[in-house]
Amino acid sequence: MWRRRLAQLIVVLIALAIVALVAFATLRPFRIGALTLALVPELLGAGPQALSALTPTPTRISLSYGVARSDRLDLYLPEPPGSAAEPRPAVILVLGVHQVALDHPAVVRTAMALARIGLIVAVPADTELAAGRIGPGAPAHLVEAFQAVAARPEIDPERVGLAGFSAGGSLALIAAADPAIAERVAYVNAFGAYADAATLLAEIGSRSVVIDGAARAWQPGELSRRASLELILGAISDETMRRLLRDELAPVVTEGGPPPTFDPAFAARLDGDALVAYRLLTATSRSAADAALADLSAPAQAVLAALSPVTVAADIRAPVFLMHDVGDDAIPFADFEPLAAVIPAASLRRATAFEIFDHVQPDAGGIGLEQVPDLWNLFVHLRDVLDLAL
Repeated sequence: MWRRRLAQLIVVLIALAIVALVAFATLRPFRIGALTLALVPELLGAGPQALSALTPTPTRISLSYGVARSDRLDLYLPEPPGSAAEPRPAVILVLGVHQVALDHPAVVRTAMALARIGLIVAVPADTELAAGRIGPGAPAHLVEAFQAVAARPEIDPERVGLAGFSAGGSLALIAAADPAIAERVAYVNAFGAYADAATLLAEIGSRSVVIDGAARAWQPGELSRRASLELILGAISDETMRRLLRDELAPVVTEGGPPPTFDPAFAARLDGDALVAYRLLTATSRSAADAALADLSAPAQAVLAALSPVTVAADIRAPVFLMHDVGDDAIPFADFEPLAAVIPAASLRRATAFEIFDHVQPDAGGIGLEQVPDLWNLFVHLRDVLDLAL
């Protein structure tokens, strides 16, 4: 008798355990945590790739967007077009200046991974940014991409977020403040973004950052040096002056050696904002770089302001998440706290610093035990983003 009762009790306990496990698995916090745990190795390209092994391959289609100029936009769909039972949430990946091709393995890996957890992923190209030219029209073009994505029948227009990388993070923040979409952006995750374009130019030009009120040496990488040249050239209205300055400085700026030096003979051929830009890019101190920026014309300063999140941060309505690499040589970590400081307190959800990235890419050195705290921080950060995104 007691054996039969014991067997019955065991059966009941097993049944209760199964019911509890099923109930627990359907709870949103558990589901979001499990999806985040599966997503992290896919994004880093390291460790067990459970999502890739256990989920169907998303469908990738290409569209076009834009009014003034047309660009390609790739959509990654968790299921074939037209088969979704109801509209899904979406995220738009904003790739930044000198953006890699839409077919780049890192872009495809990231988009595929996010689609595998149930998001529709949009990756818009921008031919101007891809060529290294960042102008005041870039945020508006991103707004066009957002509107094109939100209009798709597969997508829930109230659940479209932005995830920007490098300067793309700054553009995402600026676009999120645009009145045309400010109330519709579900969230923004900006990774490696700058706060103020003029400050970034001073940092790259003088190869220094200001920490606790004191200038400290900082060595910008080739990406940021090239971007700084194009950024300041974009603020110069005279095409002849732009061409002259680019021909003189482009070879030096991209070499990675000593910064360009001021040549009085060449400077005599320049005038207006071109001369100021030359002073900036040959500055030997932070004070000299700041002085040059102060001498830019009002229109040139307006161009830089239009490309600065600090200018419009107060108008951001969406929840904001910030990420930055401590050793970033493209956009210095010194920009991280100033950017977090201008995001409205009601919007800033999380700001996380990392040491496991090389700018916005996983560090080529791999992941070891010493990176476990960073991995935990990445898990927590992404979990909170996905809690809004999904």
